[in-house]
Amino acid sequence: MEKKVFLISGGSSGIGLEIAAGLADSGHRVISLSRSREKIERGIQQYPALENKVDFITGDISSEEDAEYVRTHVAEKYGVLHGLVNNAGILTHGTLETISVEDWKLTLDVNLTGPYILTKALLPLLKQAGSASVVNISSVAGLKPGTSVAYSVSKAGLDMLTRFLAGDLGPYKIRVNSVNPGLVRTNIHLDNKVVADKEAYEAMLDKARPRYPLGEIGEPEDIAHMVMFLLSDEASWISGSIIPVDGGIMVENDLIPPKK
Repeated sequence: MEKKVFLISGGSSGIGLEIAAGLADSGHRVISLSRSREKIERGIQQYPALENKVDFITGDISSEEDAEYVRTHVAEKYGVLHGLVNNAGILTHGTLETISVEDWKLTLDVNLTGPYILTKALLPLLKQAGSASVVNISSVAGLKPGTSVAYSVSKAGLDMLTRFLAGDLGPYKIRVNSVNPGLVRTNIHLDNKVVADKEAYEAMLDKARPRYPLGEIGEPEDIAHMVMFLLSDEASWISGSIIPVDGGIMVENDLIPPKK
């Protein structure tokens, strides 16, 4: 892949950080957009070499003002954008009876409206690239209801945004795809206080592991590899796809007898 300019929202932790590291190690110019300086510092502690390889900036993807700041920053410093990864997101827990209206609105603001706002703001720079790629990090919870009504609905909406934009932006040679991870080992459950502590998180992973036909929980690099492929020229005829990267969870079938 020729050296290009990529922006990853939520690029200082978990899946986003792994994508940023992979792109930077390949020699690309990478901008990481995060909500807080604290997360940036945590990401740099994990990958110290990225401090001088990645352009870490802060901003709220659900804010039009922040999105305009990001557009101006990228335009003035790089002049073009070859790829955007809408990775930033939050996880709230609850069913219709237990989730608050405030948490419902916040989840949709960040997970669905945020990618819409950021993609819209950066569209002029993506068009300038001549050929560009947008990858939305969705979830299998958008394809199969999970434990959070707000999260599942936000990711289902993100998948439809992917499909719509693939048709809408295709004439500009901008490809748009979704990657839908299963359960991946990141900080999202702890950061969003879905679980109380690391011990509870490990217990949750252990409980979930048997549901995956491959018998493993995902790692951030499992998702990063697919995203980097979709950003590359090798994926130049792929657009509008919703791609589960999920250890087989979407074909889980408890009627199949367990293997001995």
